[in-house]
Amino acid sequence: MKKLTILLLATAFIFAACDKNNRASKKLMKAGTWEVVELSVDGQNITPLPTWQVNDCDIYETLCTATWTLEGKQSQFYWQFNEKAELFTISRIVAPEDCEDFYTEEVEQQTFKFSGDYEVVERKRKSMTFESSKTLGFEGEKVVIRVEKK
Repeated sequence: MKKLTILLLATAFIFAACDKNNRASKKLMKAGTWEVVELSVDGQNITPLPTWQVNDCDIYETLCTATWTLEGKQSQFYWQFNEKAELFTISRIVAPEDCEDFYTEEVEQQTFKFSGDYEVVERKRKSMTFESSKTLGFEGEKVVIRVEKK
């Protein structure tokens, strides 16, 4: 009986951890656009600010994608919640057709530089805040991204 109880508790713990990633992902995927209201590096605000259009996906079957839009131009990135929704990862999608625009378009530079692993500082229904010092463009500097549902 004691072994059965321990097994049930272990199973419940595993499902609870997966469920937090799933709930956070579903919240981010709800229809609509997320407006980046803060994008800063070591307290210095970056402008202009982008918007995110997050695509619906099955987090267990595919890589989830979103569109980073800045001044009418777009770049694609992968995103994922991990570690009980305490870690959020952004990774720029490099498509061959985007290569020629990489050095000339600010949107491509932003998605590259802000790619990295982020700690989830706040996760509410209509806002989320992510912090990192492990981004491709700002290694060792404190990066903050705060998004709000439009």
